[in-house]
Amino acid sequence: MARFDPKQLEQFWREQNPRRRALRERLARRRLPYGVAVWNLTKGWNIGNLIRTANAFLCGEIVLVGSEEFDDTGSGGIYRFERMHHEPDIGRFHQYAAREGYEIIAVEIGQDAVPLQQFRYPSKPLFLLGSELKGLDSELIALAPHRVMIPQYGLIPCLNVNVTCSILLYDYVTRTFPDLEPVPVEGAKFKIDPGSGQD
Repeated sequence: MARFDPKQLEQFWREQNPRRRALRERLARRRLPYGVAVWNLTKGWNIGNLIRTANAFLCGEIVLVGSEEFDDTGSGGIYRFERMHHEPDIGRFHQYAAREGYEIIAVEIGQDAVPLQQFRYPSKPLFLLGSELKGLDSELIALAPHRVMIPQYGLIPCLNVNVTCSILLYDYVTRTFPDLEPVPVEGAKFKIDPGSGQD
């Protein structure tokens, strides 16, 4: 398990080569104006995988609410390239979201939740996802001016939190930024910019 430690990350980047730092800077310039917040996820590998998903869709930042531990193997080390922030409790999280100008969107199944395909995104959304077993705390849902869910058509009562995040971010990015240029493809992979660190 890893623990989010800003000082440790600062030291890591001080020791990196120019090419890796250039990759991080180029990524930072492309980031989109939204965030993903996770509330007390109980399975650390879910956070690692979710960080990897957030990176794929140029997430502006990832906010850990409550627990700050996660299994970094799921992220493939990409968490070091991400903007991450931690708030220890619901009150501090709400203050942070307001200060940063976010509109919180509670991602939670419910009769009052808007189906994803009908949802209209605010200008600076913060997608809030809850723990795997209990979902979001009722206090957190009450703080959110928006509530959205992904419609399902089979027998499973809910999706894995990272699967939910993946669908949500794909929908948000492709609908909100339809002209965004994707990373080029090489073979069966997306190609990291070979020019990084050369300008």
